[in-house]
Amino acid sequence: MEMIFDDKVLDECIDKIMSLAALTLYGMNTIGQVHAVINEVCRYLILEKTGDPEFNLLAFKNRLVALSHLTHSSLPAYRKALDYAASLIVIEAP
Repeated sequence: MEMIFDDKVLDECIDKIMSLAALTLYGMNTIGQVHAVINEVCRYLILEKTGDPEFNLLAFKNRLVALSHLTHSSLPAYRKALDYAASLIVIEAP
């Protein structure tokens, strides 16, 4: 699966999610904020970004999953936040 690169909106959303994931390391509950960022991403990918919305959603979800897999095992809360963000992106099977 291809990744989407060089998209300022998506890069900013990844940064927001990573920042929220970092806050979980200090015990903060960021579920609501992560949900808001994912809603923003989905709206952008479905309504504004060119190309196939399902492909774009899957590519963004895969980017989050890849970041989760790269997260060190000593940071379970950080990984959990990334996994949660990815789980919010649901692509319906045809």
